[in-house]
Amino acid sequence: MLIAYLVLPLITLGLCVWAKPIGRAAGVVDAPDGVRKTHKQPTPLVGGIAVLIPLAVMAAVLTLTTDYSPLYLVLGLVVAAFLLLGFVDDRRHIRPFLRLGISVVLVLVALIAVPGFTVTFFKFSFLTSPLFLGTVGGALFTIVCVVGLQNAVNMADGKNGLVIGMSLIWVALLALYAPGHLQPMLAVFGAGLAITLVFNLRGKLFLGDSGTYGISAAIALIAIYTHNVAFVTFPADAVALMFLIPVADVLRLMGLRVLQRRSPFRSDRNHLHHVLLGFLPARQALAAYLMLVGAPSLLAYLSPGETILWAAAALTVYAVILGARYRAWVRAPSTSY
Repeated sequence: MLIAYLVLPLITLGLCVWAKPIGRAAGVVDAPDGVRKTHKQPTPLVGGIAVLIPLAVMAAVLTLTTDYSPLYLVLGLVVAAFLLLGFVDDRRHIRPFLRLGISVVLVLVALIAVPGFTVTFFKFSFLTSPLFLGTVGGALFTIVCVVGLQNAVNMADGKNGLVIGMSLIWVALLALYAPGHLQPMLAVFGAGLAITLVFNLRGKLFLGDSGTYGISAAIALIAIYTHNVAFVTFPADAVALMFLIPVADVLRLMGLRVLQRRSPFRSDRNHLHHVLLGFLPARQALAAYLMLVGAPSLLAYLSPGETILWAAAALTVYAVILGARYRAWVRAPSTSY
């Protein structure tokens, strides 16, 4: 295990250092278009590869060396499958509904193989008794949650450091709640994200769809499993709070697009990080977004009896930011945010 801790981060580092030739060889380089893609130079989409290949290897190691073989085997296969799906999407741009259908099938297979990944009940901190969903209802709800988080993360991936930083926060929070047998995998996960974040902030690589799909699926399944086995300390409201801001933002965006008779999957520049960039310099906007994601969950961990209060506070800040953006737009409608 010590060898794995030493070698796997080095694999991530190597993939990041040689991101440019790897990206060219694999055919996954994102070229700027001056409209939606405003980065200065062609950038390799290998960040997800750098994070997820060591994570899949760690899953294989844990499959062979622990008593939780089915858990890690399926988790590793899910990571590898979504890595492959995202890689193909980065190269050929799979149609959204086809990609959605493949994601649903992959998650369903994971739930059948490891029932512990299924949300069959909610244990809220403010209720004495759990709420049960049943097998079928739980499976449907889980698929919606996992695939929904994938789309929320994918849609948020529009600024260097945002998704990787957010994912690093989630992994760190999960490490506070997760059982001991998950800690080795979370350690490798966190190390891979931290190393890749440095290169991403410098504009040396992007995460790519291979990263957003695989990372978000792994985080979602680990969060569900952790709630199922540690629901006393990690209740359902704490789980929801972790993902509240990006999910609220994607629901807002999809609702607006439907009202405007546009595809809910169509990209635009109305995401929360775009709004923040209208008021703050790039680094400060990134810090504000990550703080809005992580601070409420950290406060809920320190003061678990007030999780609902922290959720309300986060949504209030989110609404105030959007309100300020709307007010600025009314005053100067020609201004682009």
